[in-house]
Amino acid sequence: MSERRLIGLDPTSGPLERKDDRALPGRPASLDGAVLGLVANGLGESKTFLDAVYDELLNEDDAVAAIRVLKQSVSVAPEPADWARLTSETTLAIAGFGG
Repeated sequence: MSERRLIGLDPTSGPLERKDDRALPGRPASLDGAVLGLVANGLGESKTFLDAVYDELLNEDDAVAAIRVLKQSVSVAPEPADWARLTSETTLAIAGFGG
């Protein structure tokens, strides 16, 4: 019988070094009335996962809508039209990375 080995990754290395003096945007107190951007990279079940996250968020707050974006590849930014929609029509966005 072979043993399985699990490796845990610790993402708590602390804040990254800031390259400029721009302030980070504030976190909204609630998502009531928000339009959420859901950006999936297309690998695995990233789209399904983001839909499930959205459903869970709806249990907490009354977001108005979601704008879903499926990137063409994991190594590129969203298409210009998708990026324009995300930056002009959403309150905040969540990026999901499948593997």
